[in-house]
Amino acid sequence: MNALRISPLYTSLDWQALDSSNPKDWSKAVDVIRDRLDGRFLRFASDCLKDKYSGFVVLAIDCLLAETIQQFMDGVTNGHGQSQKMVKKFLKGPRFQPDFDAEARKAFYLDIRCGLLHQAEAKRMWLIRRKQPTLLQKVADGQGYIVDVERFHAGLQGSLNDYLKLLSEPTSSLLRSNLWKKMNHICSVRTARGALYESEDNTPSTQ
Repeated sequence: MNALRISPLYTSLDWQALDSSNPKDWSKAVDVIRDRLDGRFLRFASDCLKDKYSGFVVLAIDCLLAETIQQFMDGVTNGHGQSQKMVKKFLKGPRFQPDFDAEARKAFYLDIRCGLLHQAEAKRMWLIRRKQPTLLQKVADGQGYIVDVERFHAGLQGSLNDYLKLLSEPTSSLLRSNLWKKMNHICSVRTARGALYESEDNTPSTQ
């Protein structure tokens, strides 16, 4: 049976070979999640951040990952209609507090997350900058915000590391159960696709 990749280093069969009740398999399970989220997304955002004009694309990737990480934490397999809930819940995390209060979380979702992903722009009175004294500042007239893309990206990296660390702890039973639910869903889709499409590794090079 052909298997499709779920990350740069792992396929759906690699995940399905793991046993959630086997403590020894959890180290590899955490590696799979790290490879999926960092190997396909986060490391590219980190590379882009080196360019001084990359703020928009880095925040776009970070918004995608914020929603994705929260879905993993909550075991969400169908995120349709839940984007705002996921992003706002993620921003309640300790890496983004106390900067992102309820008003800022809602504004960020509407004006940055939706603005960047749907219209490739920061909406209303938001500015994306670097080297700011804080992660988030409300502008003087109270009508907008300045978000520091470097601080935001660091917060997202830290949040992912915190999540992976918790997954490594046997006491994190709910997080582990939610992860297994999410990954089993992802792998079932990959397996179905694998029955139709040839594995990428077997595709002739076009170089």
